[in-house]
Amino acid sequence: MFGRIKNKFSYKKELFSDLWHVAVVLVVCSIILAFTPAPAYLVFIGGAIMISIFILPRIRSITNQIYSLLSWIFGTTAVLVLVLYAVRTTFPYIVGDNLVLVQVEVVPGIFMKPITIFMFSFFLWFIFGLYTPSSISRFEQMLPEVRRLLYSFAWFGVLASGFEIIYHIVVWTAALSVQGLQNPDIIVNPWPLRSMTPINIVFATKLVFLIFVICCFMIDYIKMIDSKG
Repeated sequence: MFGRIKNKFSYKKELFSDLWHVAVVLVVCSIILAFTPAPAYLVFIGGAIMISIFILPRIRSITNQIYSLLSWIFGTTAVLVLVLYAVRTTFPYIVGDNLVLVQVEVVPGIFMKPITIFMFSFFLWFIFGLYTPSSISRFEQMLPEVRRLLYSFAWFGVLASGFEIIYHIVVWTAALSVQGLQNPDIIVNPWPLRSMTPINIVFATKLVFLIFVICCFMIDYIKMIDSKG
């Protein structure tokens, strides 16, 4: 009994010590940011790397939940980006224009299109969600036949999205040559002609590439699960 109490207090002492180190790193980053011309994103990226490499792996109570937390953060970001810019559509409506023709300053000095923020956030939501302990456990308990079915569909996704990537590159290149290399963000695919709503090529290409990368990740993820079994 006394041994368990001692171990409990020892663990809490180590936890508070590591959290104190996290606070010190953040304070140092703030001081560097306040008194030097270093870009903010570089300072905090460096601090995040130091914390993730030297401190977080020692805090089991945090690392056990960190993938769930990151999945929720990036998933919420992806949904908010779609909602915020989907309501800003104007006539004539072109699918994806409102997510491409805008630049957002995500951190000082770095600008991204909303579709780029959505693409990155959705991908990180997906992979962090699959790396949560509960998701790994579900896949490990899944029947091998079901995993093989998902594996086959992932390869099908690679096949379909891979062709679409090449197709969009060809259409994009042809359209740029016609318009005289003015602005690649305004290229629109009006085909098929029966469709009343044209689609922005940048928007479509990034979505298709997102599907392609997710399918590739699923193939590697399922192989990882199978190798553990």
